[in-house]
Amino acid sequence: MDGLRVGFPDGEAVRGVSFDMAAGEVFALVGESGAGKSLTARTLLGMVPRAARLHGRVLLDGGPVTPADLGRRLAWIPQDAMSALSPVHRVEDQLAFAVRSVSGARRREALAVARRALGEVGLGPEAAGAVPHALSGGMRQRAVIAMALVNGPALVVADEPTTALDPARQEQVLTLLRERCAATGAALLLVSHDLAAVRRHADRVAVTYAGRIVELGAADAVLDRPVAPYTRGLLASLPHAGIPRRTRLPVLAGAPPAPGASGAGCSFAPRCPHAAELCRREEPALRVVDGRAVACHHPAGEVA
Repeated sequence: MDGLRVGFPDGEAVRGVSFDMAAGEVFALVGESGAGKSLTARTLLGMVPRAARLHGRVLLDGGPVTPADLGRRLAWIPQDAMSALSPVHRVEDQLAFAVRSVSGARRREALAVARRALGEVGLGPEAAGAVPHALSGGMRQRAVIAMALVNGPALVVADEPTTALDPARQEQVLTLLRERCAATGAALLLVSHDLAAVRRHADRVAVTYAGRIVELGAADAVLDRPVAPYTRGLLASLPHAGIPRRTRLPVLAGAPPAPGASGAGCSFAPRCPHAAELCRREEPALRVVDGRAVACHHPAGEVA
C-alpha cells in the first residue's frame, strides 16, 4: 500500500498511509475509534463507500488489486461472523460453495476440501453439518477463518475479529488465526483496539491517528519502547498487572479530530503535552527514530 488517501465531501479520513507486508507476517493496525484503521483495511479489499475518493496504490505480489481478487487472493474476516455466513445453509456447504466459485470443482470434491479446512480449525463433522446459529460464537468465528483460508489467499484482512467473544475465546481464535496463516504462508493484517493481544500476536504494528500512521515498527519495539507521544499516551492508559487497587489510570484528554478538521500542523498537537509552536505550524513527516518510523517533531528517545 503506497500513499493511500481516502477522501469524502467533508474531508480526508485516510491520509497518505503506506506500508508493506511479507508472506506469513502478522501486521497490526491500532489506534482509537475514528483513526482510520478499518477504512484502510476495507480500502485494501475494495470495500469502500461510493462517495469515497481514492488516491494511491494497493499492490499484491507486485500487481494491482482487482475486485476478482476478493475471495481468491484476498480474504476478509469481519467482527461478527454472522455477517459473513448465511443463516440458512450448513457451514460445510458454504465453504464448498466458496471452493467451487474459485476452482470450479465438483460438489463432492469441494465438500471434501471444505470438511478438511473445517477440521484444520477444530470443527468436526457435527459442526460442519450444522447451520451457523446452532454453533457458539467461537465456533462460528473458526468457521469464518476456515472460509477465509480455504482458497489459499495471499493476504487475510481481519477487522476486529474477536470483538464479540469472551477473553478466553478471543485468545484461542487469535492464536488459531495466526497459526493457520503461518501454515499457509498468508500475510495477516489485523485491525484491533486490543494492544495486549497485538503485543502477543503481531510481528509489526502501525499506530494510526487522524487517518495517518504516527508510529510503525516491530511490535515489541513500538509497544514496549514507544517514542511517539500518542503511542505513549495510549499505552499509559492501559490497565496492567501490578497497578495498586483504586489507582486512577492516565487518560488522553480530548478526542481525535473529525475527518478534514485537523488544520495545520500535527493533528495530535491539541492533545499532546509536549506540543510546541513547530508542532502547531508544521505537520511532521515520517522519519526513522530508534529503529522505527515516527511522525513527530519531538519524539522520545531521539538521538541528538
